[in-house]
Amino acid sequence: MRGASSAAALFDLETESPVRVFDPLRQGVALPHAAVFHPLGFPLELATNSEDVIAAARGNWQGLPGLFSEPVLRLEVGVDEESRGPCPETLAFRARRHLLTMISDRANFAVCDLERAFAFCWFSPATARNKAWLRYFYLDTIVYLILWHKCLTRIHASCVARDGRAILLCGPAGAGKSCLAYACARRGWTFVSDEATSLLRRSEDRLVLGKPREMRFRDSAVEILPELAGRPVARNFAGKMTIEVPTSELTGISTAVQCRAVAVVFLNRHSGGPARLVTLPFEESWRRLEQDLPLFDQEVHAQHRASLRHLLEAGAYELQYCGLEAAVAVLESLVRS
Repeated sequence: MRGASSAAALFDLETESPVRVFDPLRQGVALPHAAVFHPLGFPLELATNSEDVIAAARGNWQGLPGLFSEPVLRLEVGVDEESRGPCPETLAFRARRHLLTMISDRANFAVCDLERAFAFCWFSPATARNKAWLRYFYLDTIVYLILWHKCLTRIHASCVARDGRAILLCGPAGAGKSCLAYACARRGWTFVSDEATSLLRRSEDRLVLGKPREMRFRDSAVEILPELAGRPVARNFAGKMTIEVPTSELTGISTAVQCRAVAVVFLNRHSGGPARLVTLPFEESWRRLEQDLPLFDQEVHAQHRASLRHLLEAGAYELQYCGLEAAVAVLESLVRS
């Protein structure tokens, strides 16, 4: 352990002067940069010794509205200027009860108390400078894992709404969720979320929250949506070739960060014949939705299961379709009914 890393300055109240103390745990490292953000509408207090970390957080959450007063999340991030290692490429998760670790290497890791909505991290300067990597692997992940533990249930679904009534578009990767959500938005629907939607567990009226600032498409989406041709295609951090489109660049697209869910629709894009909705039995829709539910602590996992069951009580369907326009028309009839 380096000597420079093992001492910190504290203020002695009796002598009114700073004193040096032995600090092998780095408890006394000052975090002078602070900011408050509202990911998914919840207050997040961020403290760090790095302006790069503040800039990365702004890229994620700057300007998002505050919708809720609790839970208040607290994230403390230290950057070790003595670390010379590169930005890592991997991340390992482990959790037990309400404690979670996220470890890339000895210089890049996070420890989270999901119940107390608190996390602390240490990063190398190279990691702090790689803002996109830091946001994707750590900042976003920490915040959403805490919120999923405390008050939200994650659903692998896109979300669009008509007149404040939201429909969740569910299905495995490649089912066409993003393309159909975009087609709805193009027809005057409100775009709420792409790929991941969160259900507020304490909400009796099934309030869902989303991240509407951008849409992500597989590179093959240009075959269905030719207007995407010419946009940059890049490999995302999950290794998939992706087209990312900020919704601010799409003319006439309206967005919202929250809506009330009225139905869950599972997509079956490759069926023949005219587009149609088929009502799904509760147990079948439950089986499809539950298989994507991450395992949390037993008590919290039970809350997630109850939340999904309450959501499905609104109604669940399978949408069988080939063309996007016909599928949107069927969804419009569902919302009107």
